[in-house]
Amino acid sequence: MDHKSKVLRSALRLAHLPLLVFDGQRRLLEFSPAACDLFPQLAPGITLADIWNDSDLDALMYAFTVMEAAPAPFTTNLLCRQAGVEEPRHLSWKGEALRDTAGEIEYYSLVGTDQTYQEKLESELKKSFRLIRDHKMALDESSIVAITDHAGRIQYVNDTFCRISGYEREELIGKTHRVVKSEHHGPEFFKSLWSTISAGHVWKGEIQNKTKDGLPYWVDTTIVPFCGENGRPYQYVAIRNDITEKKQIQEKLESERLRTIYAEKMASLGELAAGIAHELGNPAASINAWLDVIESQHERDALDLGVFMQTVPKVRRDAKRIRDIIRGMLAYARDGSRDPFQSETAQTILQQVIDYCGYKLRKCGVQISLEVPNPYLSFDCRSTEISQMFVNFILNACDAIAEQAERWIVIKAFEVNNSIVFHIIDSGPGIEPEIAEKMFHPFFTTKPIGQGTGLGLSIVRSIVDNHGGTMRLDAEHPNTCFVITLPRRQTSED
Repeated sequence: MDHKSKVLRSALRLAHLPLLVFDGQRRLLEFSPAACDLFPQLAPGITLADIWNDSDLDALMYAFTVMEAAPAPFTTNLLCRQAGVEEPRHLSWKGEALRDTAGEIEYYSLVGTDQTYQEKLESELKKSFRLIRDHKMALDESSIVAITDHAGRIQYVNDTFCRISGYEREELIGKTHRVVKSEHHGPEFFKSLWSTISAGHVWKGEIQNKTKDGLPYWVDTTIVPFCGENGRPYQYVAIRNDITEKKQIQEKLESERLRTIYAEKMASLGELAAGIAHELGNPAASINAWLDVIESQHERDALDLGVFMQTVPKVRRDAKRIRDIIRGMLAYARDGSRDPFQSETAQTILQQVIDYCGYKLRKCGVQISLEVPNPYLSFDCRSTEISQMFVNFILNACDAIAEQAERWIVIKAFEVNNSIVFHIIDSGPGIEPEIAEKMFHPFFTTKPIGQGTGLGLSIVRSIVDNHGGTMRLDAEHPNTCFVITLPRRQTSED
């Protein structure tokens, strides 16, 4: 082997591309390892026909003729066997004829480039682009989409955003979302939102915006921050869905719920009316009696100033009793569903409720007692709703145990793990399982027609739910026992 051949073979071993070197008669002289991977049958002295299949041979012969004049490219498709599996490969070749000093062709060199993986990547990239395009189209059709920069300036909005808001795209680009901001949410709401997304976290929630015409609309919103290498967001993508109709339905249902609660409250107030009249009648009669005494003494010109002065605090006491009853009934009768949560003691609320129901309890011969170990135990509540809850329980219990030999009600209140727990127990033998399953459903009642709406316990459950609490019937207790658990502190108002 001459020096030139040694240098050529050494160079081919270092080549990472498929290289084939043919002599002037187009017989294989040398080849690189990468070429051997493509053509396992390579060996010095074989011809083009031994390497390529018949379908490529005519084009290859023509390429060799062309490259004698100038470097010529051509492509071939072939099956390569790797790890026992045949895999189609697409290669691009560039050929060049090398001449000696006399001008005769001494070598033909072919350098191959495997296009297979590049074509696969291009194909996968096209599929990815189509997938992204389809996803974008689906998202644009179904959702309101906006992209903002790190400062919240709008860079992109889709057609749905423009249609819902009533703004043209040109009116939104470069602006912030203040352009669609309503006055429904306070500063703390948006401060919390920005604190979340600027820290790189996803924010989800419901926002009321307003259209260009000033009409409110609600959107269920997800804001996704995109962060750079420094961990700071460089843009935000907001995906929103119009839930205005859903919110309107919710508001209508809530309005109906509040009307139902108020109607039931008025029904229970009507049932208590006789007791209220009796409670007002006693102090009123006492005041009249004292006034009759004073008037009689005055007519006889025998008014005793000492007796008169002793009468004044008694009259004041009875007048205060009347005032407190009226004030309590007015507070109970009003719609307190929108009242803010305020701290109240369980002892105070329960004692007021017993006062409301005093006549009913006496009429039914029911003894009621409170067990509140801590008279200062307080919790956040809407007192009128909680009062209504206990009134419903007491009135129901009075009716349920009317035929019992023993008629009593015990209400317990105590603290457990930052919650306040109420047990409302009566002397009844409990509630049958098939009735217990239905008793919280609206309009279900075991009372005779005309003696109940069947809304009492369903309203009680609604009040408990709105206070973030739970309610259950204790099936293990030998008597009828309802268990109400409410958080002692409300974190936010509804």
